[in-house]
Amino acid sequence: MEPTLVVIGISLRSAKLAMRERFLLDAGQRATALSSLVRSDAVDEVIVHSNCNRTEFLVWTQDASEASNSILRFLTRCNNLKLVEWSNFYRLVGDAAVAHVLSVTSGSDSAIFGDPDAANSVLASWQEAQRAGTTGRFLDSLMAKAFNVAGRIRQELGTMTSMMTVAEAAVDALRGNLGDLKQRRILVLGAGQLAHSVVRELQRDEIGEITVINRSLDHAQQLARQCKVRAVHSEGLWEQVLAADAVLSAAAQRTLLTREELSVVMRERRERPLLAIDLAVPRTIDPEIRTLDGVTAFDLDDLCDLAEAAPTRRQAVHMAERIIALEAAGFRGKLLSEAVVPTISGMRERLEQICHEEMEQLSEQFGPFTEDQQLALTAFSAHITQRISATLARQLKTMPGRGELTTAIQQLFQLEELASERNVNLCD
Repeated sequence: MEPTLVVIGISLRSAKLAMRERFLLDAGQRATALSSLVRSDAVDEVIVHSNCNRTEFLVWTQDASEASNSILRFLTRCNNLKLVEWSNFYRLVGDAAVAHVLSVTSGSDSAIFGDPDAANSVLASWQEAQRAGTTGRFLDSLMAKAFNVAGRIRQELGTMTSMMTVAEAAVDALRGNLGDLKQRRILVLGAGQLAHSVVRELQRDEIGEITVINRSLDHAQQLARQCKVRAVHSEGLWEQVLAADAVLSAAAQRTLLTREELSVVMRERRERPLLAIDLAVPRTIDPEIRTLDGVTAFDLDDLCDLAEAAPTRRQAVHMAERIIALEAAGFRGKLLSEAVVPTISGMRERLEQICHEEMEQLSEQFGPFTEDQQLALTAFSAHITQRISATLARQLKTMPGRGELTTAIQQLFQLEELASERNVNLCD
């Protein structure tokens, strides 16, 4: 079986937010996954990529089927995966897997086309795997290719690759539901990078009043100072919800707004409608609040659906897919061909060594030879070495099943032993 790339994952393309939340992995869980999977059957190299839109396992393997089983066993053991849920996961192999990685890294597979957070997330996952020592020649080459393609897409598509951010999509939803925002009161939950982006985007629309609440008042006040907005202690949450026209959550913690508590507040609001937008994953606003009268609720998937419908996005994706198809074509084969170079080099070295040893024996038995005879024998020996190594090199680079042939040649010519001898000599 030929070595190949396998991508197994769950994303906004294959599953709803509630399912993706189940398999979202934090930094500690990703580290556990890397250390566990790299020791699993048929997993030679592995990268684990997990964010609000997807959780994916990128694996270089000699056996795609057995590598898939290793990931299935890991998810069953660590995330309580049920077989009925396995259908939410996609399994891509070979060229299809390569094209998928290029698409994800370039932001073409994101709900918001060209989302810079997509590339940043992939880069962070790659760096985590490198620090853990779970990548090598193949995945490192793949990721270098992916970022090269992402750069080409940005260059060729220009401004089309930065059409909208999550924060912009949230503000668009606000405008669509509230109209003019100049006299509106907006409550922002959270004080991280996403909350900062939301506040900055809101300020471009000259919002009437922006209030920030965070579990850490210090962090909320720091954001408030930077953006010149108001910060309130988390104990005043429900008082602020009562006064707000809209609540945007960019928090990274437990559920902050529950249906039961909000139902009490809605009665006090006396039929004043409330718009709630939850950008967090896992969600921090109870999705059941949308069943309350007067409440309109959006989560990340709802915003993604709005972004998907944009005609400009479809045009940009189509153009990016053409570039990705061209870049992905043949890349895996090239990677495999480059991978056999050490084997070809070692094989030639071993053949030269064997011929040299045979020439010495020939000289001892039938020599000494004249200078012309010695030159003729040396040339003949080199010609035989070249013919054998060239034929095997062509087979290694072109024929199906080159992985098995590579292994056979390594064993036949004892290339691992040759490498060990070379290392010993270097140490001496």
